[in-house]
Amino acid sequence: MINNQHSIHSFSMGTFVWWTGVVEDRMDPEKLGRLKIRMFGYHTEDKSDIPTDSLYWAYPSQSIVSAAMNGIGMSPTGMVEGTHCWGFFRDGHNAQDPIVVGSWGGIPQKLSQPNRGFNDPNGEYPRTGFTGEPDTNRLARSDKTEQTIVKSKKDSVDKGVKLPFGGSWDEPQPPYDAEYPYNHVYESESGHINEYDDTPGAERTHRYHRSGTFEEVGPNGDMVTKVVNDRYTVVAGDDYIHVMGNCNITVSGDANIRVEGDSNIKTDGDHTEVVDGNYDVLVGGTMKVRSIGRMEFRAPRIDLN
Repeated sequence: MINNQHSIHSFSMGTFVWWTGVVEDRMDPEKLGRLKIRMFGYHTEDKSDIPTDSLYWAYPSQSIVSAAMNGIGMSPTGMVEGTHCWGFFRDGHNAQDPIVVGSWGGIPQKLSQPNRGFNDPNGEYPRTGFTGEPDTNRLARSDKTEQTIVKSKKDSVDKGVKLPFGGSWDEPQPPYDAEYPYNHVYESESGHINEYDDTPGAERTHRYHRSGTFEEVGPNGDMVTKVVNDRYTVVAGDDYIHVMGNCNITVSGDANIRVEGDSNIKTDGDHTEVVDGNYDVLVGGTMKVRSIGRMEFRAPRIDLN
């Protein structure tokens, strides 16, 4: 059923018939977020009796923060095959027009049996290694074992980055110290993660891409941004940067700067440049060097051409 107006007219006033079931298909050809759900008490476990293809498409109920109109709000595409969910029938006891209201987790005890109903037909969910534990995200459960991205982030911490004039610095260790139920986590199927951690004394925000690129703000406001591949920044207008402390930049490869307009550098204190190789200066116009104080030139040999 695609016509929403027709669906409203078919609502059975005064009759609320609800159901529970398991998602078996989310590949809605109309891309409305509809799901094919095998419902307990309405459908059999034997898929030869009632195959997945014969199940009705169930419309998703969306949150009040989503307009559910013209793409405004969140897309209604969160559930996966194997998700346990519940809803009601808009047509009451006729049970032909289902609406999905919500989902719930549990503690899965075994992997999917694709040939049986009330299971993920693709055999992917529950995933291997996740049986016997709550469906709540491990990061939300304050899982500090080696089963989360916290370990991979710790293993890839950048250490011993050389400073320009001696010394070095290390990338901070991940500040994850979450406690249940304060860490609010969203994780996508492929492994993209957003965290809003309200653990007292360990509050932080974290946005993580499955490749390892992330941006994290720790409890004291420190921010770590790590890009595991190339980075491009384009500013169409002006760009202002104010570093109120010291600024250290280390480039392990080459550094190239092109200024298509004028270039101006002002140093209120001393200015030091150390070049371990050759130093070439090419000036296309007039070059002026002025010193209010003393000027010294020291070299074993000076050639003037």
